[in-house]
Amino acid sequence: MSARYIDLPKDVPSVERLVAGWEQHTGFPMVFGAVDGTHIPITQPYITAQDYFSYKMKYTINVQGVCDFKGQFLDVDIRWPGATHDAKVFGNSRINQVLSQRIQPYLCRTISPGSDGVGLLLLGDPAYPLLPHVIKEFATCNNSQVLFNQMLRDARNAIECAYGRLKARWQILTKPINFNLQDVPLIIFTCFVLHNWCEQHKVGVDDCMVQQQVLLDREMQPSTVIDRRYTYTSREGRAVRDILKDYFVEELK
Repeated sequence: MSARYIDLPKDVPSVERLVAGWEQHTGFPMVFGAVDGTHIPITQPYITAQDYFSYKMKYTINVQGVCDFKGQFLDVDIRWPGATHDAKVFGNSRINQVLSQRIQPYLCRTISPGSDGVGLLLLGDPAYPLLPHVIKEFATCNNSQVLFNQMLRDARNAIECAYGRLKARWQILTKPINFNLQDVPLIIFTCFVLHNWCEQHKVGVDDCMVQQQVLLDREMQPSTVIDRRYTYTSREGRAVRDILKDYFVEELK
């Protein structure tokens, strides 16, 4: 089921529908997906346990997901111990390679007259690098930057809610998974696949449980830890973010 329910779009029309959906629902142009990590608790491993001891003060696996505007996952990476920084996970991920090297069926669009073209984008939180294909908030803000940050946070709500629904459905992901470590990634991935199946088949989930899980994840989120090897700002990324900021200013006049 995995190839059917979790996969990147294979052709340009599919990518166009994905981008159009984000713009219709959030106002953000050229968005491919929202990216974020989530920590899944496990029992203490017998080997290299320190690698799995995360900022949550428990043993975890750091899972990276990329979702669409509906909260369905397009890509999942379940290879990294909990102590690994989110930006390192992203830097070594398939989705980073696909978008940075334009392996995916690719789009580029001029969103404002006279500006450079903007390619496919992932929306990240402050832990991620700022790249031509990864956009995050401004650290310090004037009025137009405040507007941009709010638009970005609102758009990224899709990934928070996706993780909330995932964990509300599959409670095994909210307490230490007591299986052999080598089997845990498959268990986690199965929950992601079944989540997408439920979303596509309109299987409901208790809204109160979802909101409780979203709030719990927010409360457990630490202050952003900057790892200069992976969390950095590129000149090209800054230029793309400025184009988007100016676009919103013009659109909302």
